[in-house]
Amino acid sequence: MFKSFLLICSIATSLMIQAEPIQTSGEIENSMPYKMEKQEKKLVMGIMIRTDNEQCLKDMPQLWEKLFKEKILEKIPHKVNKTILAVYTDYEDDYTKPYSYIVGCEVSTLDNIPEGLVGIIVPPSLYAVYTTAGPYPQGLSNTWQTIWKTPLKRAYTSDFEVYSHDFNPQTKPEVKIYIAL
Repeated sequence: MFKSFLLICSIATSLMIQAEPIQTSGEIENSMPYKMEKQEKKLVMGIMIRTDNEQCLKDMPQLWEKLFKEKILEKIPHKVNKTILAVYTDYEDDYTKPYSYIVGCEVSTLDNIPEGLVGIIVPPSLYAVYTTAGPYPQGLSNTWQTIWKTPLKRAYTSDFEVYSHDFNPQTKPEVKIYIAL
């Protein structure tokens, strides 16, 4: 399962960068529904890289591989649940510029962060929440393509993906994507 998840993460990252937006008569079609949701601040602990949408093809799969190979999730103290979060934060400007990418878990405190891990605070915000549809990783890629082309007034503070505790790329591929407004 671990190797297939890493392969799928690598493919998803590649698709997110290379996929073309859906075009209709010169207009970009944006029919993917989303809901608005307020979220309180979240404390997240995990591993981090600094990347951009060109370099992430290489960086993100390596980070996910490290997460599982080094059993990082087992090293995270004070977890509030078994959900995995992938947080996009510290944007240099917008999604086309460098940002920090953290993969880890929500925790109840940022006290006693183990060596090699980072702790971040995702500020409270109003979010546009998208739910991926279809097989993974294409559903994730299609959703990000839609988000990038949607005229939302994004805050570029912290956006995050939620992989439920029972996420499975083959049988339960749904991912929720929270975009800060």
